[in-house]
Amino acid sequence: MNRNFGVRNVAPLLAILAVAVGAGAQLPTSALMSSMAANAKQLRQYTFKQRTETYHAGELKNAKIDEVHYNASGERVSIPLDEQKAQSEPPRRGPGHRIIAKKMEEEKDKMKDYVERLMSLTRSYLASDPAELQAAIANAEVTTGGGSSVVRIRMRNYVKTGDSMTMSFDQATKRPTKTEVNTSLDEAPVTIVLAFDQIHEGPNYPGKTVVKADAKQLEVRVFTYDYRL
Repeated sequence: MNRNFGVRNVAPLLAILAVAVGAGAQLPTSALMSSMAANAKQLRQYTFKQRTETYHAGELKNAKIDEVHYNASGERVSIPLDEQKAQSEPPRRGPGHRIIAKKMEEEKDKMKDYVERLMSLTRSYLASDPAELQAAIANAEVTTGGGSSVVRIRMRNYVKTGDSMTMSFDQATKRPTKTEVNTSLDEAPVTIVLAFDQIHEGPNYPGKTVVKADAKQLEVRVFTYDYRL
């Protein structure tokens, strides 16, 4: 999976949420934009850890941890700290063992390629171009929860025909809470759920992202944590 998947990629999403709140919920757009811009600027001052877990058929296959920070030029820097892989099956001996080993390697390569395409698809939603996302919001469905301050913006056919992306946020705090995507890859369903969290008395950040491709029995989880100045 691409190590660049993280805080940087959701920055356009955070900014657009502010525009959406102002347009859909009739809230002061300028105040929201200022709030979101200040949050993004503050978040870039932090160093944090990112843990990426890949599961297949419910079994953890790979887990890696990177330390992430932003340099003076505003570029995202990832430093690998640790990586754990599931133990491979011992090589088999006997008739046809080379053919079996070759087939297993081919399956691994196919899965690696699929994961890369899956995360590329994920970025097409969570790292959307701000101008394109703002244009899509013009035709979005905006709803509010009964009695709650949660506002939801749902866009259809955003990246692919038949897909949907729903962004939820608290209009009282002007903070995003969740983004949910229903899409497809190779004509099979894919779901993406991004949950936001907040540093104590600090900015909000993308705490957990879960990407599922049930047809492949595949799940990728990305956590960011241990934010520190």
